Amino acid sequence: MQIERYYKDVAATAVITAIIGEIYIYPFGTEFRFTAGVIAISFLALYFSHISELVLIPCSGAAVFVFRLFLSMAVRHAPFAAALDLHYPSFFFYLAYAVLLKAGKIKRLLHSPVSFISVMTLADVGANFVELFIRHEMSMEYFQDIFTMVVGVGLLRSIITFSLYWLIERYRILIVKEEHQKRYAELLHLVSELKAELFYIKKSTGDLEHAMKEGYEIYRILSSGCKSEGREKLGKRALNLAKDIHEIKKDYLRIISGVQELLPEEKIEGMKLSSIVSIIRANTERLIKASNINVEINTSIEFDPVVRNYFSMFSIINNLVSNALDAVENRKGLIRIRVCMNDDWLNISVTDNGRGINPKDLPYIFEPGFSTKFYEDGSISTGLGLTHVKNLAEDIGGSISVESIEGKGSIFKVSLPVDNLQ
Repeated sequence: MQIERYYKDVAATAVITAIIGEIYIYPFGTEFRFTAGVIAISFLALYFSHISELVLIPCSGAAVFVFRLFLSMAVRHAPFAAALDLHYPSFFFYLAYAVLLKAGKIKRLLHSPVSFISVMTLADVGANFVELFIRHEMSMEYFQDIFTMVVGVGLLRSIITFSLYWLIERYRILIVKEEHQKRYAELLHLVSELKAELFYIKKSTGDLEHAMKEGYEIYRILSSGCKSEGREKLGKRALNLAKDIHEIKKDYLRIISGVQELLPEEKIEGMKLSSIVSIIRANTERLIKASNINVEINTSIEFDPVVRNYFSMFSIINNLVSNALDAVENRKGLIRIRVCMNDDWLNISVTDNGRGINPKDLPYIFEPGFSTKFYEDGSISTGLGLTHVKNLAEDIGGSISVESIEGKGSIFKVSLPVDNLQ
């Protein structure tokens, strides 16, 4: 596959150079020409950096020669000998150009514009004089007449080549950066979801531990009392319950261990809160654009700590922003994310101008399973989003509260101790 690609790149370069090479001028009233093909082969030699100049450029030069020979014979009806004599010097231009670029180590100079343009200009000028010499058009008087133009054209072609390469490279870096940010945001979102599941597994492990103790306590009490046949059976059932719960607990611990090995650890140095908010904002704006809804997101970061447990922070803010996005529905929406510090507490607020919350529902919105959101298929949401946010905030040592006016919007406020974040 690599070899096949190599030959395809060489062939494509040769064809492109030959075609673009037909854009030319005759500057001196002779058969010598300046062509745009030199710009094409210069750029492609840099673009296909895995192919040596000593292979790519001479192959393209051979293609230029053959193409011009064909055009002279097929279109202009020139005799083969005349066409051959007219165009074969052009091949030596490309051959000399390749040797001079290779000798000047042009590909190593891409980060030094002045050196790059100087070497490429000298290679262009030198190759032109090689072609002129083969065409027997060189003399001292003629050299003085054409020198300025040859250097000028060489300099112009070098600048154009470098500019094209620089623009393409900047565009490529921009695309790669955007794609990297998108993938990182998706990965962070996925990991935060896994962390949420892990949180509940750990919580369930504690619940199972409690149930196991309760089951064993029932067995102990029943065993110490009157040992009637019914109580013996009840005691055995209670003991079996404790054994079953103990097995479930061991399974949960195995799951936790496996998931923790798969998940990346939250590094000690953590992540800046502004970076977390930026990722969530970019992710949400892509969703807004894809959904074709009119929602604006504003952010205000007055305090920007480095957060150690940034997956949890991502889950908290992302869930609140997602809920705010659902709340604005089809109206012109506005979501504000504000971060500030009050004493030793980090305060995060997410405000929307959505439909608001019914006062009767306010006491229950953080309860597991409570939801007023219905999907398109008629099914109701699980109602675990805000519960998860509340659990995460409390796990860090903080709290969450809400203020809402039905029909006007809501504001969710999360307060977290700064010392527990860093």
